[in-house]
Parts: sequence; structure tokens; C-alpha cells
Amino acid sequence: ILRVDSWKTRARREAETALNLQSDLAEAHFALGQCIYWMDENYEDALAEFAIAQRLSPSNANVGVLVAAIHRRQGHWEECLAAFEKIQRLDPENPNIVRNLVFTNSALRRWPEAARAAQRLRAMAPDSLVARIQTAYIDFQWKGDTTALTSAFGQIPAREDPDGVVTSCNWEGAMLERDFARAERVLAASPLTEVSYLNGGLTPKSFLAGCTSVALGDPVLASKNFEASRKVFESAVREAPNVAERHANLGLCYAFMGQKENAIREGRRAVELKPESKDAYDGAIMNCCLALIYARVGENDLAIPLIERLLRTPGAVDSVNYSITVNDLKFRWEWDSLRSDPVFQKLVSTN
Repeated sequence: ILRVDSWKTRARREAETALNLQSDLAEAHFALGQCIYWMDENYEDALAEFAIAQRLSPSNANVGVLVAAIHRRQGHWEECLAAFEKIQRLDPENPNIVRNLVFTNSALRRWPEAARAAQRLRAMAPDSLVARIQTAYIDFQWKGDTTALTSAFGQIPAREDPDGVVTSCNWEGAMLERDFARAERVLAASPLTEVSYLNGGLTPKSFLAGCTSVALGDPVLASKNFEASRKVFESAVREAPNVAERHANLGLCYAFMGQKENAIREGRRAVELKPESKDAYDGAIMNCCLALIYARVGENDLAIPLIERLLRTPGAVDSVNYSITVNDLKFRWEWDSLRSDPVFQKLVSTN
């Protein structure tokens, strides 16, 4: 953490030095704006710096991307989409802009628009795993179709999976189809100890293995796996106690371990650190984690009203097991404890 802090201090100092040397340098205003955005999470002051950068360099699409991203975090979803569409006209060959259109339309559950953007992204970046993954998740979340998730990545060798995203997608597809034995084999075939799954950094593979063990009805193996991942998640919280995602991940681990009080404490702490009023995008995700925590520890009366609200909340959508869409709730085994509740039944029967 001290090393990260030193990088932050250096980045801000470099930006401020550049401005002192040349106050009308667009790149310097852009750099300072990024410091204010990422480090301070002060969106209004960051937008002010980006506005200067845009005035000085109106063709710089990278500035527009961050302006649109801030609108998204502020909950100004229509402004966000309009901004991304505008900068796409400035830089039509930039796949990152189209990728953000995929994410934003998915966050709004505008599935036809998200699917069209995903197809554009695949055409622009045919070798992109991100494009294939996002297309597959849209097929699932929109139509309940798991075909793309279960077939798109099966032929990719483990050696071509450096961050574990292919492993996690293969595992996810098997879990969604409730082929838990296949999910177990997917994890066993990967030499990695960490994979790309939960937000906030790489996820210990033992966490996915623990989830699989629970689904298979093997509490002894589940306990062993979750104990290994618990140590990783607790260490991550100690390293950065003000990072909401780390508390959310630890809370999920505690919930699957059956540690009710610890799980709820961590889930609520994540929401406190990143409320939707502060960050409409990631704040909604923190509440998704809390909803799953409530469901896993038997607090159905807390889980179901939160799920009901999140189904109407932009941003409460992700490529992971706490995502709140009708098809996530319908297919994922993690929500099985709620299936006898008539309100939950009504929620998952809507289109």
C-alpha cells in the first residue's frame, strides 16, 4: 500500500508540474483529471479538468471516455450513453468505446442494444476474449441461453489462459447448467491458483472450488476450499481496508462458509464504503453482493426486497454469481434457498 501511495503522489506531482510549466497543455489537464477521478473519486473536480482538456484537444476521444464513465458513476445513464455515442463518432475504430457501450447497455438491461454493440465489438476485435465473453453473458442474461458460455472457450488450451478468465467462464457455464462435476473438472484442469472472476482483483481458485463443493453437497471439501480463500480475502482487506470490493468478496466467502454475522458485517461495510449515492455503477454491485450474502445466510426477508429493488436498478448486472437479472436468479444455484418464496417466484417469472 505504501508503494501504491508513492505512485499516486508521484502521478499527481507530475501532472501538477506539467501544468505549472504549460497551463494550456491538454494532456496535463487530462492527467490531473485522472488523478482526481481515480484517486480522490471527486467527480465534479475531475469533470472540470476534463472539460478544459476537451476544449484544448476536442478530438481526444480518451477524454470523452472518462467523462462518459463519470456520468455513469453519477447515475446519469442517458448522458453516459449519449457521450459514448458521440465519442464513437470521433473515434469509430476504437474498440474500448464500443466495449463501454456493451457494458452500459447491459447495466441498463437493454439487451438488444447490448447485443448489437457486442457484435460490433467482435467484428472490430475478433480475437478479443472480452468480446466473446460479453457476447456469451448477454445471450445468457437476455435469453437464458448458456450455449455460448459452455462452448466458446472449451477448446482454448490452459496455457492460453494467463489470468484464468477462460477457466472461470468454463466453470461458470458448467455451474449454470448445474453440471457440477464438470465444473469441478474444469477447475482441476487449470494449473492456476487465481482466476479472473470477482471484482477487486484476481479470485483464489479455491473460492470457486468451494462453491462447487457446496453445490455438490460435499461440506468437508467446501470447508477446506473456503478456508484457503478466506485467508486470501482477509489479507486483501488488511492491505486495503477502505476498498469496498475487498469487503464484499470476504463477505461472500464468509456467507458460503456459514459465518452469518461476519458475512453480513462485511457485506454492509462494502455498501457503506461505496453506496449507490456515491457510485451508481459499482455501488449497485456492492448491494448485489449483500443480497447474495443475505440469501446464503438465510435472511430471506432482507434478501428478497433488496433483489426486488435491484432488478429495477441500473448497474446491478455483472458477469458473476451475484448479478441481478431475471435469468441470473432463475438459473443460478446460489439462489435456490429462495425458490419456495412466492415473491421470489413472481420475480423470476417476469420477462
